[in-house]
Amino acid sequence: MAETINDKYRRLKMETVDIKTEDTTKVSADQQGVVINHVTVRPNVRQSQDIQKWRLALMAAEQRTQQRSLLYDLYTEILLDGRLKQLINQRIARITNTPISFHKDGKVDDAIKDLTRKKFFKKFLRWSLESRFWGHSLMELYWPAPGSAEVGVSNLIPRKHVKPKFGIVTQNAYDISGLPYRQDPLNRFCIEVGDPDDLGLILECCPHVIFKRGGFGDWAEFAEVFGMPFRWATYNNEPSRQILEQALSQAGAAGYVVAPEDAKLEFFNPTAGSSSNDIFRFLIAACNEEMSVTILGNSMTTTEAKHSGYAQSETQMKTQDELHKDDREFILSILNEDLTRYLAGLGYQVEGGVFAFEDGDGLSLPARLDIDIKVAGMVPIPEDYWYEKYMIPKPEHGEVMEDEETEPADPPNTNEPKGKPKTGKKS
Repeated sequence: MAETINDKYRRLKMETVDIKTEDTTKVSADQQGVVINHVTVRPNVRQSQDIQKWRLALMAAEQRTQQRSLLYDLYTEILLDGRLKQLINQRIARITNTPISFHKDGKVDDAIKDLTRKKFFKKFLRWSLESRFWGHSLMELYWPAPGSAEVGVSNLIPRKHVKPKFGIVTQNAYDISGLPYRQDPLNRFCIEVGDPDDLGLILECCPHVIFKRGGFGDWAEFAEVFGMPFRWATYNNEPSRQILEQALSQAGAAGYVVAPEDAKLEFFNPTAGSSSNDIFRFLIAACNEEMSVTILGNSMTTTEAKHSGYAQSETQMKTQDELHKDDREFILSILNEDLTRYLAGLGYQVEGGVFAFEDGDGLSLPARLDIDIKVAGMVPIPEDYWYEKYMIPKPEHGEVMEDEETEPADPPNTNEPKGKPKTGKKS
């Protein structure tokens, strides 16, 4: 039986490294295996978050030993915010939804192009882009060699177990020793993306999500207190009090007070009026805008702008497009520098070739068509370009086109005298 990629990997010897003493320890044969099998994964800690916990998690992550477990548990909780998750997915989708191909000697390599359509390649792209939001991604790849029928696998090493500053993967999140993934043989299968000290854009969004949740909680409490009519009843004797309490307790969930006739109750609301709850709405909207600016560079491409013009919208859209171009260059650098090295080790002929997005410079189809029409008015463009660029079926030789099948309508008779139309009756 032919030896698989994983079989070859398991034969390789590995060592663990202690980040304090820098001592190395051989891993026994029965402990050898893929890197992700070295990790003991534990559930995320789910708890309510506040600014104090965010600061403590940040300080722990910035320590010399890079204890990021608290911070990444916080990130997982913060990403339950639908707005933030949608913003991140919007930025990632513009890359993952664009076809990628590998060009060599002016031609597309079909073998590598077939890889780009697989699930394991899409996962690799997504996790690479997620490093911009989480700070770092370490991926373990087991892709098929040319002509192999094996199913490729991409593994994301749990980020809490990766210490990029030291280049190790720990078995437990708080360990200080682990497998050195930048050394041979693990560097043949592992690709890391992101800077060692980067904590990602989610770090900056954490306070906004925390304040937003607090705003929703206060708004819910406000609605509970003032959303239903408040009932006030007075009594002047004990039997009346008992009857009132029993009646009001059975008359619905609205708040009520049973007080003596000489009692007095007042509510002092500094924002009294029809717009008293706008303060909560403004707080939540401000938090959403700040998250949009952090992730997309603007706040007008995701929400309706009430007080802005076309020029301002165009300016903010250009800012978002610049971020998109930066993401494209970021991904291409990973593909052409790191992934090609890995593919060459598998036996793919990548020398002298490059990855590229199939839409060229990333312009939308209407924008590209507008440019092409203007250029066609200045210089001749080959006919095949239009068919290939806009994916229009080219007619075969001798094929009758639709406009040729339709006969032109007869021109109107301009010599017919004007006047009352004839009815066919004899005068």
